[in-house]
Amino acid sequence: MIGEFELPEVEDDDDMDIYAALGLNTPVGEDVVAESSPAAMNLYDPLAAFMDDEEEEGLTFGQMEASAVPVEELLATLARDLFNHELLQKVLPNHTADMKSMRVHKDRDAYHLSLIIDMGGEHIKPFATVVAVEDQWKPLNPPKGLHARWKPVYDSLCKALTDALSQQGLPSSL
Repeated sequence: MIGEFELPEVEDDDDMDIYAALGLNTPVGEDVVAESSPAAMNLYDPLAAFMDDEEEEGLTFGQMEASAVPVEELLATLARDLFNHELLQKVLPNHTADMKSMRVHKDRDAYHLSLIIDMGGEHIKPFATVVAVEDQWKPLNPPKGLHARWKPVYDSLCKALTDALSQQGLPSSL
């Protein structure tokens, strides 16, 4: 009888699949890409980077390798520097834009740039979209029905994102 209630073997913590434990799919399996292949070496794995932080204490964002920083973060940083802050203050006086909230999101061939503007307790999140058309970056027209007051904000976001994308290369290179 006791033989029927044997405990299962406990796996060693070093062999535990952290992705499976979190209910996620492992991003790259050994059967998909060999660890020594160039594709596996160039992939940025944020979970692995987080786990490796214990070994490399004191590593800051500025000290990370450029290949370890996602393109979207680089684009957001560039766009933040290229954004027309004076225009924003002129168009939306007495409102505060949280420049640290500026984010870039990639969706296929489109990049979306957004930021949060505090309008007296209401948080508005204007955005702009730039797409890859052939070998150029083209801003999309503003959404239909966009109030004339917001059009300069949209145009400024488009320009900042287009300039940031252009500094990083042609659409085929990103």
